[in-house]
Amino acid sequence: MKEEDVVQYLSKSPDFFVKNPDLLESLTLPHPVRGNVISLLEYQVSLLRKTTASYRQEFERLVEVARQNEAIMQKTRRLILAGVACSSLDDLVIVIDDMVREEFDASHHALLLFDTNRGSSIRYCSEEERNKHLNGLPSLKRSSCVLLDKTAIQFLFPETHRLILSTALVPILGSQENEKDCIGILVLGSQSPYTFSKEKETLFLQYLTEMLSGIFQRLIE
Repeated sequence: MKEEDVVQYLSKSPDFFVKNPDLLESLTLPHPVRGNVISLLEYQVSLLRKTTASYRQEFERLVEVARQNEAIMQKTRRLILAGVACSSLDDLVIVIDDMVREEFDASHHALLLFDTNRGSSIRYCSEEERNKHLNGLPSLKRSSCVLLDKTAIQFLFPETHRLILSTALVPILGSQENEKDCIGILVLGSQSPYTFSKEKETLFLQYLTEMLSGIFQRLIE
């Protein structure tokens, strides 16, 4: 193809570089032409600035994600070490109280086991109470950030239910015939609607589900 062919094609396709902006990043262009019409060089510089800004924003986002993941790993490590050292359910209750207070932005929490009372300080919930007050809970197979209905919140937080504006649900899973069965729940409550909004990352909550489930199974058995 001759240069004349290229010139002729571009003259007939004035929007060619608009449709192919990536090509501009590899072009070497002369000094911009003076006048009201923007030159290719000016357009190229503008495009590169936008691209650089986009890369910078993505890099900052990745750095923030890395920081959050590092914090998650540290919290998980502290939980595992503290949980392994527990020799009773009462010891675990203390660990969970400390963890919620220090590691979460949660002003309230409720811990329940779906079982008969085993002589510990943990609150127990009968099947009748569960069907009456907690029937509207979402799936108890995975952790989630979801505002529970009023019936559940009033049952879980009888004295402070009016203050709870967002909640996170952490199921405690046991093993029953090679399947995971929910044996209890840890519910985190906050007075802010944004602390446990649906958009929040639940990775740490899922780690929490797995770790607590293993610790509870060991102590209950």
